[in-house]
Amino acid sequence: MGIQKKVWLFLHRKLVESRANSIQDPFERLRYLRGHVHERLLLDPEPARIWTRLLPRPSLSIGLMVALGMVLASGYSVSRVEPVIPALRIAPLVPAPIQVPAKAKAATGVWLVDQKNGVETYSNGLRIDNRFAIANVLRMPYAVYPRNQADIGHVQYQDQPAGIVFHTTESILAPFEKDQNKTLQQISVAVLNFVQQGHSYHFFIDRFGRVFRVVKESDIAFHAGHSAWADETKVYVNLNSSFLGIAFETQTQAGEGRPTATPAQVDAARVLTEMLRDRYQIGPRSCVTHAQVSLNPLNMLIGYHTDWADKFPFLELGLQDNYADPPAALFAFGFDYDPSFVSSTGARLMPGLLRAESEIRGRAAKLNFPLAQYRAALRNNYKEIAAAARSSEPAKETPNEEQ
Repeated sequence: MGIQKKVWLFLHRKLVESRANSIQDPFERLRYLRGHVHERLLLDPEPARIWTRLLPRPSLSIGLMVALGMVLASGYSVSRVEPVIPALRIAPLVPAPIQVPAKAKAATGVWLVDQKNGVETYSNGLRIDNRFAIANVLRMPYAVYPRNQADIGHVQYQDQPAGIVFHTTESILAPFEKDQNKTLQQISVAVLNFVQQGHSYHFFIDRFGRVFRVVKESDIAFHAGHSAWADETKVYVNLNSSFLGIAFETQTQAGEGRPTATPAQVDAARVLTEMLRDRYQIGPRSCVTHAQVSLNPLNMLIGYHTDWADKFPFLELGLQDNYADPPAALFAFGFDYDPSFVSSTGARLMPGLLRAESEIRGRAAKLNFPLAQYRAALRNNYKEIAAAARSSEPAKETPNEEQ
């Protein structure tokens, strides 16, 4: 078994164990375990390992055995799964649809109430300061591709923002305390001036929760670089042109317990996201973090940038937890990831990585292609798409930086 597979099997097992132990209701625990036992069996050719890990916990092991009985009754086998290429014998994992909380639906009727002294006020309480707003390259019609066949021969075009990418500025942070008030304000202004010069984002949220428009929404911002994402039906490449960029003045702190954004920033991001989703009819699945979409075409690995790889407050912003969604670069274009990416981002992205792996294996099996050959074909599709987009869709993240 390869190192990469060992890493995500280990993390997947840890994630399942931890979440199962935290569920007090035995019926809810059983429902959770039933949804993950068959996933483990498909991923690990030696499923007995998970039982030896969990048997010392009597209540949990009973639930697992009942869940196993349900899985067996559904037609799954716990015998050793031998990989067969190209005719894959195991059925691909089909993840259950992600449930969208009621509050995750796009706000209806968010309108501009007032505009004076450079500040816009909206009906949901959003206030946008336009004093730093600048123009950049006008957004032209950009290419999109069908989710199930992302290749140059099936290109379509759109001209309105299709999603939102959330970023962190990774800038210097002073302690968020009253006696640091002057320093906090000075740092915020310095960072705002820097991102304005780089045309880096459409919106910037400082640590006090103040929202500043940087690049006009009609123009592209250099925020996403080489990137890809998919909603229910379409795949987007080089998200500078297709997605809006929102930056929080904060730093990435993967694996640490404390939040990485202030409550004021979260509140501001919530009403800003509501307004943008209402204005452009953006679905919840298309509101994602930079870590989820970033890729490196030089080594065909995802995770070139890892900001918001952990702790993004999806639910607090009225969104579903999109960490569970499979990265499009993996299943649509055959990209890969290495153990360092998993270790640096924590467990939050693991469900999405597992879903992507399951999806690409299922597609290869359906086409009766060896997995390696199918992945190579997808990578070639990406290279053709990237070459076609290079002249019309800037992938750089600042005027002086291009991957």
